Amino acid sequence: MRWLRWLEARYRRDFELLGYEYPPYYMTITEVAMLALVIEAAVPRIMEGPEGRQWIWLAAAVFLSLCHTAGSLLRKGGVSLTAHSIVILTSASLFWCVPAAFDVVPLIVILGITQVAAVTPLRVTVVHLIAYLAVVITAGVLGAIHQAWLIALTVCFGAAVGQLLQNQLLLLRAERRAQASRTALDRAAIAGEVHDVVAHSLAVVLLNVTAARRALESGDDRAEAVDALRDAETQGRTAMKDIRTTIELLRSDSADAAQPGLPEVPELVASFARAGLAVELEQHAPSTALSGTAGLAAFRLVQESLANAVKHAPGARVSVLVGPRPTGRVGIRVSCPVPDGARRAPGGTGLTGMRARVESAGGTLTAGPTDGVWLVDAVFPAETGAGAIGSIEGASP
Repeated sequence: MRWLRWLEARYRRDFELLGYEYPPYYMTITEVAMLALVIEAAVPRIMEGPEGRQWIWLAAAVFLSLCHTAGSLLRKGGVSLTAHSIVILTSASLFWCVPAAFDVVPLIVILGITQVAAVTPLRVTVVHLIAYLAVVITAGVLGAIHQAWLIALTVCFGAAVGQLLQNQLLLLRAERRAQASRTALDRAAIAGEVHDVVAHSLAVVLLNVTAARRALESGDDRAEAVDALRDAETQGRTAMKDIRTTIELLRSDSADAAQPGLPEVPELVASFARAGLAVELEQHAPSTALSGTAGLAAFRLVQESLANAVKHAPGARVSVLVGPRPTGRVGIRVSCPVPDGARRAPGGTGLTGMRARVESAGGTLTAGPTDGVWLVDAVFPAETGAGAIGSIEGASP
């Protein structure tokens, strides 16, 4: 119905002005309950037959309550909780001026403080609660109500319920923010993994395609060009497989999923060497092993560094050194000459992502030009574990 949609939009706007995200039907329920309680408070008093000025107090209480309900629906400005409490307490006081055998006015007071406590900080709630308790205790002292102490306790309970509702909403909001943060981190992780795989694969494909082009242009053996193009095709298919595997690994929660690490570095370097990159590897097995996260970060570091060398320093000779460092840590150093006039492409995120990955694994990274050589140096913490220090034969073209 159109009026229901209008009412929902109205209450949603009120909650937005108050800074809370309660469902609109919360306010619908409380407003309907408040209207029903006003009727329940007025009807028995009318049936008992007020005398003299009691008609004035009763009419004023009903009129004030109805005006407050209508005003909450028709107002164009913001929500005034102070005015809300004043109207509730004034109408309750007017009702108590007319005695009744069956009295639901305390419920009006309890509902009023609950509404306030659900949308105000604790400090503001306490101020309103003091005003409500003052009115209830005064009415009890004047004999307008019985068992004022019990009503005062239930008013405090109503304030506590409102605060609990608010805390539940704030916890839900924090959970949503945490979920959004986790989603952003997952997307960043997927983007980083895909970037590393694609950058490596495209760098190798580019080297193969370049070798094939040069072979065809120079009139050399066409079989060499065909082999280079075949390697490029194979690398492209491997890249697609790696991307699918990477995404599946990121989607799964398995901690035992196979991930590349230091043992896969020789094959990684060899793939660049086969594609024509002048690269040599010197790797010494550390006495301690890297964790899975650090091992993956080390592998991606070498992968990204070699891809950057292909992109920014074509034809340069790259050196990769992997081995133990003092204090039981593991170091990786990738270096290549920086061509004259070479500049880092603006807007790139490779070095930023590389640094974030290394630091997330507990390591440190230094990258930049040093005496005409671009140097990437990373140090990772190692896990305790046996492993003889030895030399692994380097890969070279």
